[in-house]
Amino acid sequence: MSNQRSRKTISQTTLSGPLQIALVSVILIGGMLSWPERLSSTEWQRSAVWGVDRHVISGAITSSVQNNTYPHEITVTSQGRRLPATIHYNTDRALRDSVKAVFEQYGPDYGMFVGLDPDTGKILALVNHRRKTKPTANFALQATYPSASVFKLVTAGAAVDLGKVDANTVIPFNGKTTSLYRKNVLHHKDNQWTRHLPLKMSFAKSVNSVFGRLGVQQVGGKALLDFAERLGFNREMKSDVQISASRLALNLDDPWAIVETASGWTQNTTMSPIHAAVLAAATVNGGFIVQPSLIDAITDTNGIVLYADDEPYTQQVFSPSTARQLQTMMTLTVRKGSAKKSFDNFFTGKMSNVEVGGKTGTLNGTDPAGTYDWFVGYGQRGDRKLAYAVLCINKEKWYVKSAYVARKAIEHYFSEQVL
Repeated sequence: MSNQRSRKTISQTTLSGPLQIALVSVILIGGMLSWPERLSSTEWQRSAVWGVDRHVISGAITSSVQNNTYPHEITVTSQGRRLPATIHYNTDRALRDSVKAVFEQYGPDYGMFVGLDPDTGKILALVNHRRKTKPTANFALQATYPSASVFKLVTAGAAVDLGKVDANTVIPFNGKTTSLYRKNVLHHKDNQWTRHLPLKMSFAKSVNSVFGRLGVQQVGGKALLDFAERLGFNREMKSDVQISASRLALNLDDPWAIVETASGWTQNTTMSPIHAAVLAAATVNGGFIVQPSLIDAITDTNGIVLYADDEPYTQQVFSPSTARQLQTMMTLTVRKGSAKKSFDNFFTGKMSNVEVGGKTGTLNGTDPAGTYDWFVGYGQRGDRKLAYAVLCINKEKWYVKSAYVARKAIEHYFSEQVL
């Protein structure tokens, strides 16, 4: 179902200081601009007066942001008017700088970090790194990166939401956790070496055979594709900046293609780091897809608010119960699974009551060439939450694990909280 929050009106919008005075002054002067005949709490919308919405903003800033620059002074062209304006970003500078420092210390060939407020979609940090050279492109907006085992979030979410399994369902498997063989998936037979883990532990350890079987036998190709598209694959991600679409190519007539997709063992499913952070946000906000936003507000030279990000859009894509079960799986990934080493001795002192969940993913890719290492997840303590996606790409050697970068970001973000 869809939950489009209503737009704020003049009577609903709280401004302070000079912004409030400037807005009231323009209303009193009148005649200088094309105002609605009647201002009321139900009919007035800021975008109707100024014509500045996310589409206009995207046209004004996308080319700069794609080149990894963030302008503060721009001219917005709308309704035949050219409006000099100042941009106020959602960025948490301290969080951004803390992650940037980790990338600079360890120097992966490529590094990307996206931090989101999972309830509103506000982009708190957008960090790009390239070894030895300054990044001239905003890698986090691109979607050329295989999603790898991060896609297990989609498979698990679909299976749980459809009522096929829950976090404690046991799906037996043979072979290594990292292997994927037709015999073990399509023709499974229990034997003396068969392991029996609950789904939450298979998720935590990223067992490919389990998720291949889950996708082809419990969910099915069509339902998996439908669920993935609900979660943002194969469609434009609406934002105030253009973000490349994440792609999923799935032959529904080929059982092995469904297996590879469900387990993340394919280069045909690609995603952007921003989309990955949005997926993580859905697990900690009750199952809602948020619309990511860079801009908090835009004001003109008099301080009048031309645009404000006060109308967050969310769409529920799976149930709160499904979200809670995904959280259970993700916390096990950190506590006992594939990210355990990166979080050794983390849950002590100031971090002892911080809940952290995540999903790892590793696969080779070609654009750019290298080994792709994902860590996607969330941290929360009380009402303070952070959803994040980290991607490190290394060509010849490992410099730092994405899960460790996430750990340092979480430590910084929750150390700032006043208790």
